Amino acid sequence: MTKYSKLFLATILSAVGLFLAFRGENLDELMHHFMLVEVSGIILACFLLVVSCIVRAFRWKLLIKPFDDIPLNTVFGATMIGYFGNGVFAFRLGELLKAYYVTKKNDIKLMQAFGTVIIERILDIISVIVIFALLIPWFPFEHNYIKYGAFGFMGITMIIIFLLFLMVKHDWMQNLEKFKIFKSVYGRNILSSVYNLFDGLTILKRTNNYMAILISSVLLWSIYFIETMILINACGMELGIIDVGIIFFLGSIAIGIPALPGSVGTYDAGIKYSLMIVFNIASEKALNYAIVSHAVAYFPLTILGFYYFLIGNVTLSELKQIEKVK
Repeated sequence: MTKYSKLFLATILSAVGLFLAFRGENLDELMHHFMLVEVSGIILACFLLVVSCIVRAFRWKLLIKPFDDIPLNTVFGATMIGYFGNGVFAFRLGELLKAYYVTKKNDIKLMQAFGTVIIERILDIISVIVIFALLIPWFPFEHNYIKYGAFGFMGITMIIIFLLFLMVKHDWMQNLEKFKIFKSVYGRNILSSVYNLFDGLTILKRTNNYMAILISSVLLWSIYFIETMILINACGMELGIIDVGIIFFLGSIAIGIPALPGSVGTYDAGIKYSLMIVFNIASEKALNYAIVSHAVAYFPLTILGFYYFLIGNVTLSELKQIEKVK
């Protein structure tokens, strides 16, 4: 699938999501609910979100450390630039952008850094799986779309993790040099990039910071959960801690659905209908929470990321080079 066809598909999904989210809504009623949102809750959620970025940057620093001991402020800046890239550019360019930023003045190759970014995402997915496992006794499996969506996500995720495990366990990379296609200059360049990516993917085999990585992951997702609980309360919804956990899990899946930058439309529709179907929340109130939580997750990080993008002196030509790698 070409990048233009991916962009077209993402645009269609976002458009459908926005249509479903706002279909039949009373905008005056929606605005009424928006005006009742507690500003203090929004401010606290934004603060916690920035704290979570510091924790995420610290965890990524631990993953990168076997390659280079990069200062936390540099890794934090790269993390924020990544959020900016994912929020503004198509094809989740932010993931490569953050990897590129840490390579500019440090002793680590781009594909090595990108490999650690992939490991970071795998750790996030494992965290979501653990959350799902903890919620199984209370999960609303009577709703088919939630049941199939949850198990479909889990199934695909486990297959990907299993394949990556096989790649790491069986060092098949060494056998690639035997193929004629990799003996040319162009082939050797490709092989070098693949080696560096694989080097990043196998970083967990060489780190001694397992406990610190585990603790930072637990802390990171605990902050996300507390932030979700604060926003639900700020939007005037009374849900128990298990119910908050279910919305937290469904939101984690909704944000990952392919769409335009910032998960426009898909997140809003997913959260709205989850609240309506599972918890019988009125549509305007459900959409209000979807919009508020989406805005809190998007604007502070994108704006802060834009600041680091500017002071990081990432040029347009560099962006084009990164896009070619993508």
